[in-house]
Parts: sequence; C-alpha cells; structure tokens
Amino acid sequence: MTSMPKKLKNLRRRITYSDCFINMLAGLAVLSFRLYVSTLKVKFIQKEDTEQSAPAFYGFWHGRQFLLVPFFARLGIAIMSDLSWAGEIQARILSRFGYEVVRGSSKRESVRALLGMKKKVDDGYNAAFALDGPSGPLHKSKPGIVYLAAKTGRPIVPVATSAQSAFILKNTWCGYMVPKPFSRCIIASGSPITVTESFSERHLDEIIEKFQETVDKQIGFSQL
Repeated sequence: MTSMPKKLKNLRRRITYSDCFINMLAGLAVLSFRLYVSTLKVKFIQKEDTEQSAPAFYGFWHGRQFLLVPFFARLGIAIMSDLSWAGEIQARILSRFGYEVVRGSSKRESVRALLGMKKKVDDGYNAAFALDGPSGPLHKSKPGIVYLAAKTGRPIVPVATSAQSAFILKNTWCGYMVPKPFSRCIIASGSPITVTESFSERHLDEIIEKFQETVDKQIGFSQL
C-alpha cells in the first residue's frame, strides 16, 4: 500500500507541475515585477555605435539581469531558458514580457539550444546571454556566445546594470542583485565587439568585467 506521504508528494507534484499552477505563478511574478520596477529611477546609457540595423548578441553577467527583463524586451530579443521546472516558469515570464524564448542550457540540450538561438538570429532577432550562466563559474564566459558570434558575423554588445542601493541575495551563487525600491539605477550598453578567429572567452571576460566595474563606479554601487 502506498504511504500517505508519498501520495501527498505525488499530489503536490501534479499540482505544481500543472499548466494552471505554472501560469498562475508566472502571472503573479510579472505583476509583482512590474509594480516593483515602477518604483525605480532608471537611467539608460548607450554608446552611439550601439544602434545598428543588424542583429547583435547582448552579453551580461549572471545576477545582473533584474533590470534588463522589463526594458530589453522592446529590442526583439531571443533568450535561452533552462529545461527545469524553474526554467519553465522563467520562460513563461519572459514570454509575457515579449521575449522569444529558446529552451535549453549549457548542461542539457546545449547543442539544440545554440542551434535554436542561431536560427532566431538568422531570422532577424537580437539575442541575449547571461555569459556565465546558468551555474558559473562566476564571471567566466561560456563558449556559446563567442561561437555564435563567430559563425553569424554578428557583434557582441556588452551590457551592464547597477544600482546605487541594492539587496544582494547571498544564498545565490552569483550574488543576485535586486535594486532597493526607489533607488537610482543604470542600464548601460557598450560598443559592439567584433569577434575574430583569435578572439576568446577570456577576452570577452576582460571587456565585460571592466565595463561592469565602470558602471558600478559611476553610480557608486558597492557590494561591501
């Protein structure tokens, strides 16, 4: 006879994995997110040569994407979401903001996901990558974005976000940053990077790291 705890566990799983439950969570998350972001004072900084007609790859560090979600959707961006349960919720949230979501990760179905992203870029979409996601190591780029940039000839645009005052979620591997309500924030994009045959993830790491440090310094953000 099946034990009661196991029955309850199976029932909970059926509920939490159901479309109805996931849609409800995604809807509540989007509503809460929009209300929270509406309290922030956001400044946009963009290099003049960032404006371009050809699609680009936008690269940022994991943990700094909070501000990007509501403001970058207007750029017609394809983005990758993990195949996990949490990734399903994330995908539905991103879709509601207007992103084109490609399912996959660096751990599972990575080749299929990269091919899916390449197809979206070929179709005219921009693409965005958390360079060191989904699980690190912190501030170490994965080869996917460099590979795609080399294959498609599209540039990589470095992106950084920062806030004058923020919560840092210490229980996350990336030190996820959530700007405090009513704080001043920056979303900045740098000059496009052309990827050549000699270009490596290490080069990209150095550029993104320096750019992020510059933006943090500009608004006076410190994790200490």
